[in-house]
Amino acid sequence: MYVGKKVTRVDAYDKVLGRTRYTDDLCDKSAYIARILHSTIANGRVLSIDTSEAEKIPGVVKVFTCFDLKEKHYFPTAGHPWSTDESHQDVADRLVLTDRVRFYGDDIAAVVAEDEVSAAQALRAIKVEYEEYPFVLDVMDAMKEDAPQLHDKYPNNILKHTTISKGNYEEAIKEPGLIKVEGWYSTPTVQHCHIENFICYAEMEGDRIKVVSSTQIPHIVRRVVGQALGVEWGKIRIIKPYIGGGFGNKQDVLYEPLCAWLSMQLHGHLIKLDVPREETFVSTRVRHAIKSHIISWVRPDGTFAARKLEAFSDQGAYASHGHSICAKGVGAFPQLYPCDNVEADAYTIFTNKSVAGAMRGYGIPQAMWAVECHTEDICAKLNMDPLEFRRKNLMPVGYKDAFSKNELYSDTFNQCLDKGIEVTDYLRKYKEYQNQTGDIRRGIGMAVFWYNTAVWPISLETSSCRMVLNQDGSLQVQLGETEIGQGADTAYTQMAADVVGVRLDQVHVVSCQDTDVTPFGTGAYASRQTYTAGFSIRQTG
Repeated sequence: MYVGKKVTRVDAYDKVLGRTRYTDDLCDKSAYIARILHSTIANGRVLSIDTSEAEKIPGVVKVFTCFDLKEKHYFPTAGHPWSTDESHQDVADRLVLTDRVRFYGDDIAAVVAEDEVSAAQALRAIKVEYEEYPFVLDVMDAMKEDAPQLHDKYPNNILKHTTISKGNYEEAIKEPGLIKVEGWYSTPTVQHCHIENFICYAEMEGDRIKVVSSTQIPHIVRRVVGQALGVEWGKIRIIKPYIGGGFGNKQDVLYEPLCAWLSMQLHGHLIKLDVPREETFVSTRVRHAIKSHIISWVRPDGTFAARKLEAFSDQGAYASHGHSICAKGVGAFPQLYPCDNVEADAYTIFTNKSVAGAMRGYGIPQAMWAVECHTEDICAKLNMDPLEFRRKNLMPVGYKDAFSKNELYSDTFNQCLDKGIEVTDYLRKYKEYQNQTGDIRRGIGMAVFWYNTAVWPISLETSSCRMVLNQDGSLQVQLGETEIGQGADTAYTQMAADVVGVRLDQVHVVSCQDTDVTPFGTGAYASRQTYTAGFSIRQTG
């Protein structure tokens, strides 16, 4: 049996020796280079773009602007499973290039050149005339009646507002002797900073378009490229080589549609679009900054009578993964420390800032930061030991959430606390660090974290596996769940070996997905790969 045992990663030797080939390694040197012209205003409209000087530069093949779009196909970018039910579909609010600018860094034009230098020179030579509008950068200001409106369909810039209600909060807070603890807690915007920036290249194969992309979600990219181009999805082929990290940024369809569109405009010529590091901070995706307002009514013994949360998520200029981030975080609020009386409101708000999307933990890090900072505030007000308070209030074994069906099967919270206390020598240090004075002090703290695997019940989970038995008894294994550096291929190899009953070295996982031949899977996100792929591997074997 290999599952549960430490084994050498199946991709270790190639990566250590530098033999692993990533997207840029695979692109032919004949490719034209594409670079994007981003807006230099936060809100407004492009009135005109003068490309005459740029097109005179030697090596420039063509400059395309937002005015060259003959057909406008709006598309979503979030890497979510697709639904035929419109109410469950992601918001389609993007174009490959746009004249309606909503943040500093919006995509308004693209240069195609024979080399990087010519492309960079051409970008600097383009002249843009804007009609500039007022902008808003704060979520609380964005919800005001007189705030600039980013999208017509979303009054007060509120993409979505959802609530959770349990028990009777208003009645519960009337209990005599309760202590009120209230606070605001904020988390900032963060960028993923994966080692390999986003990169893709595209070319035509007959009447089909092929895109090779550093993506976590090849099958979803195929669908979105089809939507963006107005092309039948079966005429699109997406290939995902090894990728140098993603952490959720590459769970969005970033520039594959634009790269494919540029190739189609140039008679199918090979086009490479490699996003510079500076642009990843502005024009790909960031983690949602969330402001949280929490009120807890606690008894002197440290138990909760009632709790209330309001969370305000900064979505930036476009929907991307949208409200699912804030909703998931707020959904964890009544679960970590269960209480009979809870009210929670989640708001996702548009602002004229860089677009926020998926990032590791998907709303839970922001929520847990707020909740655990608030927990410390409660302990300070009650003069109660933080460890004692948590052990008293943490989700008990057997707890089951009515909505998500999450159930705590074992006492893992206390097990983690026990282990943390042991390895950090917490009890001794906590006692030693009390009552310090002076400018320099030492401290030790703790926090707990709640997170669940996969996306059920918000979206369906699916995984597919293909096994080919070779004549020597070895196996080729293909899955739609992608290796993005996290070791998934090794886990798949272990599971397949155990299921079929062969040696580990007889299992060969095909790491690079090709939507023409790889069985369907929605990709790498939500810590789902090992869990969901395990079912398809077991059933296939």
